[in-house]
Amino acid sequence: MAVSYHEMTEKELDKQLESFRKELRELRFTYAVTRSLQNSARPRLVKRSIARILTIKRERELKAAKGGA
Repeated sequence: MAVSYHEMTEKELDKQLESFRKELRELRFTYAVTRSLQNSARPRLVKRSIARILTIKRERELKAAKGGA
């Protein structure tokens, strides 16, 4: 992770989120077909990255709502 997720714009976060979701789909498909993965820890790391991004997006959403109300 070269740039912190907190430093990314909303658009960059959405792009990164979509990328991680696509990677997770591919990992699940690969596992379903071959019953093995080269790096068995990768799905867990990808899911954690997705959770981090969603958390940051939610924090920003709540901050905007609090500031706007």
